[in-house]
Amino acid sequence: MSSARRPLESASFPDVLGAAKLGEEWAVEQLFVDLQPRLLRFLRGLEPSAADDLASEVWLAIARSINGFDGDLVGFRAWVFTIARRRAADHRRSSGRRPATPTESQFFNSLCGPNDTAKEVIERLSGQDAVDLIAASLPDEHAELLMLRVLGELDVLHVAEVMGRSPNWVRVTQHRALRRLAAVLDTAVGTGNTRAAVIPRQEPAIYTS
Repeated sequence: MSSARRPLESASFPDVLGAAKLGEEWAVEQLFVDLQPRLLRFLRGLEPSAADDLASEVWLAIARSINGFDGDLVGFRAWVFTIARRRAADHRRSSGRRPATPTESQFFNSLCGPNDTAKEVIERLSGQDAVDLIAASLPDEHAELLMLRVLGELDVLHVAEVMGRSPNWVRVTQHRALRRLAAVLDTAVGTGNTRAAVIPRQEPAIYTS
């Protein structure tokens, strides 16, 4: 029997997946331990008030359909986040859009530094506060893209597949989103006015040319 506490890795994933399809508890637990924290943060970034319920719906969908999945670990994560994104979209359509929520000022204290922010944004983003900042500061699709890259650890091709976009769109949009987020961080840290870090959910003129 494998340990559910071991990190889920690409090399061991086929065995874990096979066991999960057979209903082995240790394998299901290992998938849950790997994905649930990522899934909850992603859903809280999209629909914070419904994240727990949506995550439950995602796991029910996984249980119903896992026997039909055939792929590697990254492909599995992409599949799971595709389900999550669809559940969140269904929820949004039924309940309307949510208002943006400012990020707590403590989040910015650890982000001060002399280096170029845009080059380090992805590496420095972790935790629920970071997800909240992404969701509050960026247009919906840009926020989803970064969360898929950070939380799902998905590459450009898998993000494109999940979002139904081209890989080139993902690359260009990621660059714009990182620049925009870097500007938000630099402005907030530089002025100390972190409550004003949330900016409107629309593409600024500097990025439309």
